[in-house]
Amino acid sequence: MKTVMNRVRHGVLFLAVAVAAVAGMLTGPRMADAGEKVTDLVFAQRPEELVVSCDFGGDDWRRNACEGLLARLRERLPDIAVRTGGDDGDARSMRVAVEWVRSHETFVMARLSWRQGSAAAAQGPVIEFSVNDRQVNFSDARPFGRMLADTLPVGG
Repeated sequence: MKTVMNRVRHGVLFLAVAVAAVAGMLTGPRMADAGEKVTDLVFAQRPEELVVSCDFGGDDWRRNACEGLLARLRERLPDIAVRTGGDDGDARSMRVAVEWVRSHETFVMARLSWRQGSAAAAQGPVIEFSVNDRQVNFSDARPFGRMLADTLPVGG
């Protein structure tokens, strides 16, 4: 009986090691450290400046979300200039835009897109903020913008 239990333990240990090895091969040589978000992995060429375009179209909720986005980007990236603007900036600038995907009384969905130099634009995940027992409030906007900022894959 003891031999059977040892074989089971060794089999489970072997399975765990095999799964870890496969996960390592799939994720590549750079693994996120404990406590590090995957979005904190740094671009190969770190931008000198972020030029953020956040079209809020006169909507105070979206304007407040944009302010939260800018504040969080400045916290995460204190060594990079973060400013609002359109499609201006040079090759060392990264242009970041908020894409408002969808909104309703009980939810808001948006994502970031970014482009540096002549590289093709990339998109982050769609982030949704939703509530079940009330409407989305003005006070929800700034935290939503901060969540959007955390999806930009520039370390900090």
